[in-house]
Amino acid sequence: MKKTYLLDTNIVSEFSKQHPNKRVIELYKSRKDQCAMSAVTWQELVRGIERLPEGKRKRYLAECLSEYEASLEVIPYDKFSARICGEMQAASEGDGKTLPFYDSQIAATAIANGMVLVTHNIGDFEPMKEKSFLRVEDWMQSA
Repeated sequence: MKKTYLLDTNIVSEFSKQHPNKRVIELYKSRKDQCAMSAVTWQELVRGIERLPEGKRKRYLAECLSEYEASLEVIPYDKFSARICGEMQAASEGDGKTLPFYDSQIAATAIANGMVLVTHNIGDFEPMKEKSFLRVEDWMQSA
């Protein structure tokens, strides 16, 4: 089944919280088979865990990461995504703005795969929406 939703790092991170956003969890459960994460999100999660000191929290998050790997497809940042990202970055730089590096890669992955990017950081992706066909949803906002 083709994936519809590309989950940003802040959405995937909700799954490991003691008190996650209920709406995010409900929407994820109802759309689980349509969700994936980008390789860039995977990298951000691994980096975050690796930077933690050894201990209970790090072990817990490492277990969560294993569960994410088993339940969420990881969409690669490939040549087509890189082209889209480079074009968006150049267009933005032409306007005197610099796009966030990782966010622009995540956005490009969503665009390249015809997916909706699910994030709570809608504002961070506005400049990319202006320069592309990026579609964004915030599952944390109340309906």
